[in-house]
Amino acid sequence: MERGCGRAGELTRETTLPPRTGRCSTRVGARLPAWRNTCKTLIVLGREESGTDGSTERLEIVLRVAIWGAGAVGLGLASALARPKNKLQLLVRNDRLAITLREKGIRRTGLFGEIQVPAEELEILSRVEGLLDQPPEWLLVCTKAFAAPELAKELRPIAKDLARTTRLLLCQNGWGNEVAFQDFWPQARLFHARVITGFHRRAENHVEITAHAASIALGSLFGEPEAQLAPLADQLSVGGLPTETTGDMRGVLWAKMLYNCALNPLGALAGRRYGELTADPRTRALLEEVVHEIFRVLAAAEFRLSWPNAEAYLEVFYAELIPPTAAHESSMLQDLRAGNPTEIEALCGAVERLAEKHHIDTPVVSALATLIRVAEMRRP
Repeated sequence: MERGCGRAGELTRETTLPPRTGRCSTRVGARLPAWRNTCKTLIVLGREESGTDGSTERLEIVLRVAIWGAGAVGLGLASALARPKNKLQLLVRNDRLAITLREKGIRRTGLFGEIQVPAEELEILSRVEGLLDQPPEWLLVCTKAFAAPELAKELRPIAKDLARTTRLLLCQNGWGNEVAFQDFWPQARLFHARVITGFHRRAENHVEITAHAASIALGSLFGEPEAQLAPLADQLSVGGLPTETTGDMRGVLWAKMLYNCALNPLGALAGRRYGELTADPRTRALLEEVVHEIFRVLAAAEFRLSWPNAEAYLEVFYAELIPPTAAHESSMLQDLRAGNPTEIEALCGAVERLAEKHHIDTPVVSALATLIRVAEMRRP
């Protein structure tokens, strides 16, 4: 969908396999967890081995992964990365949630079927220092964007030791989240993820995938080769979440910014789903103006995207991005309903800061940002 994105891994054909519990039918490029199926042929990465019954098994190379943040996105990614013989580390601060995960594991439903991750496949940690005992190869940051400075403060004291083994992947909305980590974490080991899949938390340990507009994209803003990310992309894909690598992470993140800035604040303020915003000519006009304003800012900043102008992007937006996500409610709407802070500063706030730097007016973006900030003040 974005230029520079290539599907990670070698197996991209469509396949349907029954998982250990429930059912799951994958889309093109999505691969079900092979250890959760009953088929003769295991379609996973690694070397091939012949079974006694003549079947061929391809053994997956499993990475050691830790996830910081057990919200909807964190649990969703954890459900795809956990493995029976290589526990996934999950940093959880909420004591009640930690108990639930230790007792019940993780349940994932919705698009791509149902998966149950047993509790014994998880290692629940309460402190980031616990990662030093068995350092992961990847640490995925899945908290809200506004939490990045506080996380960086906690990570800094152990960064020198942890960074020898661990690569950091920021799985957060918005632009500029890496700034909090850049002065102490090596750029060569700092990466981003673009997640444009809708995860909705139904219970403490239950996440539902309600929308999926495009594959998860992994990449570097600092020119690091995509090959470093391919094994992680494969492990996510094998776990049921289609994932790609990209050599144009900046373009991919700003493509997501266009999507989020057009839909999230407007949907939160109007209390509407994405499809309702695009169906109503009044809100449709507002979101289109947001897209035009952002394109003017990006042109001034000399940031290039896959689309030559706002009209070209909107054509893809309406034809490809909205149909699979029409029923989705934004996380910003969910945050306002719950009385939680939103990610407005990492989204529209980031646009405002870049626009100010290049002397571009963004009246609609700024108006929506101001209204969200005011709405946040009503929090209990």
